[in-house]
Amino acid sequence: MKKQLKLVILIAVSLCANAASPPKLKILNVRVTSAPVSLDWNGQATLTEAPYVQNLQEGLYAYEYPSQRIAPAVAVGVKKSTDMKEYTFKIRDDAKWSDGRAVFAQDFVDSWMRLLSPQSTSIYVYYLFDILNAKEYNAGSMKAGEGVGIKATDDRTLVVKLKRPMQSWEVNTAFWPLFPVRKDQIEKYGNNWWRAGIMLSNGPYTFDSYETGKKIVFKRNPHYHRHQSNVDEIDFQVVVNHEEALKKFESGHFTFLVGLPNDQYKKLQKRKDFQWIEFRRINLFGLNLSKYPMTSKDFRFAVLHAIDRKKLIEGNSDLFKLSPTLIPRGLPGSEKDAFLPFDILKAKEYLKKSGIVSDKKFKLRLLTEIVEPFYSIGKKIQTQLQKNLGINVELAALQNQEYTTYMNLGDYNATLLSWTAKVLSPQDFLLPYSGDASQNRMHFENPFFDQWIYEGMKASSHTDRSNAYYQAQKVVCVDEAIISPLFTELRGVLVSPKVQNIYFNHMGIPILKDVRL
Repeated sequence: MKKQLKLVILIAVSLCANAASPPKLKILNVRVTSAPVSLDWNGQATLTEAPYVQNLQEGLYAYEYPSQRIAPAVAVGVKKSTDMKEYTFKIRDDAKWSDGRAVFAQDFVDSWMRLLSPQSTSIYVYYLFDILNAKEYNAGSMKAGEGVGIKATDDRTLVVKLKRPMQSWEVNTAFWPLFPVRKDQIEKYGNNWWRAGIMLSNGPYTFDSYETGKKIVFKRNPHYHRHQSNVDEIDFQVVVNHEEALKKFESGHFTFLVGLPNDQYKKLQKRKDFQWIEFRRINLFGLNLSKYPMTSKDFRFAVLHAIDRKKLIEGNSDLFKLSPTLIPRGLPGSEKDAFLPFDILKAKEYLKKSGIVSDKKFKLRLLTEIVEPFYSIGKKIQTQLQKNLGINVELAALQNQEYTTYMNLGDYNATLLSWTAKVLSPQDFLLPYSGDASQNRMHFENPFFDQWIYEGMKASSHTDRSNAYYQAQKVVCVDEAIISPLFTELRGVLVSPKVQNIYFNHMGIPILKDVRL
């Protein structure tokens, strides 16, 4: 009898213990190489902050995975006028913020007008310049802004009027600067509105806490309209050293790993948990049109003809592929070559024609980042120009923040730069050098270049789009010799079989809304 009583007590205690213990949280540990500076997506959010913003917020449209097709997200769809100049978006009924309040059309108006403000600090403001009077408002010539073609006609309807016909303007709304904001939160908290524990999100996760320089914690958003993930918490952990990160992946701490060491790709790609991702970035060599001697077209021709692009990627052909265009292969406008070929004789002829004589005081300033592969590529370009043209080249290899500062100041003759696709469209790779760009770092303005881009944006046939985008590249790369496409990159990741539905977008950013452990 006593034994039976003890057994009953033990069972009762066990049941009580099990009832009292909560289910174990599913936590996804994610390696990042740097902490965010600002998560204000209308402001200074860059590719450093993108992995956070992309998994906290959502726009009218988003990319589906694994297809990478653009599809409605906060919107249920869009109706376009016959002249392709008016877009009417309908907001889905179940779209909510993390405090339970519905997402309204006015939240997008507030966001876009804030982005367009003359006081805006975003370099991506030009993604709204296709909207009627948007560029004028941003320039300060329309102080009130009532004439800007953005209007919420009711809580669920957003009407956008464009200044020119466009076939697929909705793709822009998938880019983070165009995500909605809560104006009431900004008014209440000022510059702290995006901080941990304060920010409201309309995406799959919320910004819960931040341990400075070490860990950023996201929690599952209970009000997100389409949860597919079973993850309760995401811990973004800052690990700068690649070897340390790899060891943590090997131990099972990280279930996937991006940012692999370049010198280990040959070994790592043989593993079963290795996979290549589609990374859409073009690396370029650009000339500053406002800085002597790049003001001379003949001198620019001499410089671009003097560079042997093939030798720039020698030893790295497994990771870097020469790019004959500014637009990655597979997109309209990438079918025909658009660059000046390596030709020493032509380079010397153009140098002579320019009348520019290189003496001891003459020096070209070549700007690059100190990180790889840019530093090594910069050294090779420096060597080639000195050898092939006999000109003195100073290589300024700087940390990212210094590099960006000097770029913005225009304190360089030539620079190595890159452009990562923010949206998957050909014009995304061309508009940064157009008259509409917020920061045209080549200081290049050409109405024919701009016109060809806009012809491509309104063209309905693939052939017409491809031709227009090719003609635009021909202007900037061949006719005016401002930019030369250099190479694209391949990127690999390690993904544990313990994780499912982990996708990487065209910027190499992990998309975690559907991830399952």
